[in-house]
Amino acid sequence: MKIIRLQFLLAAFILVPALSFSQTTSMGGRGLFRTLSAENVQTSQLYFNTYFASFLEPNKVRKDLGQDHTVTVGLTLGISRHLEFMAMLTPYQDDQASIWAPPGDTQLGLKFQTPFSGSVIKTAVHLFTRLPTAKRHNVQFEPFSSGKVTAALLGILSLDLTDSFPLFPLKIHANFGYMDHDLPGDPFSGIDDQFIIRSGLKFPIRSTVFFTEYSAEVFANNPLIDVYSLNSQRLTQGIKFLGPWSTVMDLVVDFSLSKKSIVPVLPYIKDYADWKIIFGVNYQMRLKRATKRTRAKRLVDEKEMRRIEKMEEILDKRQEANEEMRRMEESLQNKKSKEKKENN
Repeated sequence: MKIIRLQFLLAAFILVPALSFSQTTSMGGRGLFRTLSAENVQTSQLYFNTYFASFLEPNKVRKDLGQDHTVTVGLTLGISRHLEFMAMLTPYQDDQASIWAPPGDTQLGLKFQTPFSGSVIKTAVHLFTRLPTAKRHNVQFEPFSSGKVTAALLGILSLDLTDSFPLFPLKIHANFGYMDHDLPGDPFSGIDDQFIIRSGLKFPIRSTVFFTEYSAEVFANNPLIDVYSLNSQRLTQGIKFLGPWSTVMDLVVDFSLSKKSIVPVLPYIKDYADWKIIFGVNYQMRLKRATKRTRAKRLVDEKEMRRIEKMEEILDKRQEANEEMRRMEESLQNKKSKEKKENN
């Protein structure tokens, strides 16, 4: 009985997150927080998200002064099964100087899932450009920005272990790429160019997803940054969960892993915040009506969920009945033992 119940619980455990929502990054595109997944959102699905990041540090004069606040707005559009468009705007970028912070840079990108992707191993390529729409660049507590048009190419690898290990439905993602911070200049040789390194894993528990990721931007040709630990890098821990009105909420904590430089080499190294708290909201909508095939699949999934819930109710009632029978048997055994002792 317990084995049957465990199987149904595992089915619900894995199926609910898959049916409920897809997760998108703060920059747009399906993934964790910064780490992209090789999977794409479904065709004609449009995701809007907004993230608020804050690093708070008491000031000697004003105890309520925040050192860093950033607001980003992103969108993700499923163009086809293998193609995904993403964009990120930064309407508010704290520059530590202005009363009302000016906007930050804008990022646009395309992600292509390769036809070599299977059920367990998926691969994709992400091409994006960053437009220098910010009024000021290299603001404190933020990764390096050249203030020029930037282009990057990113390779993505995802491992889906959900079917292989049902008891531990883990998904692992890794990103590696090269970012040219001066697009008109010579490629792969600029002093500002950086490698992009990201990796992360997520573990779903019903409609909640726990994830951990590491991300870094490492200078490729900069003689001033000759130690890996001086580069911008961070460890991110977060959860994604269903909120009201079919939204997906994100609660994230960033921990800086960068070593502080003894000799200032600004603008390449800045005093990145030791920690940040980020809160995000993600909303999904469909641009066109679902096809008959999609509606049929959705109906089947809903029926399957109702069947699982009904089976869980039956199993609960059976377990309660078994517990009641066990208590009655124990009571009867105790009564017989007591009578036997009295007769002796």
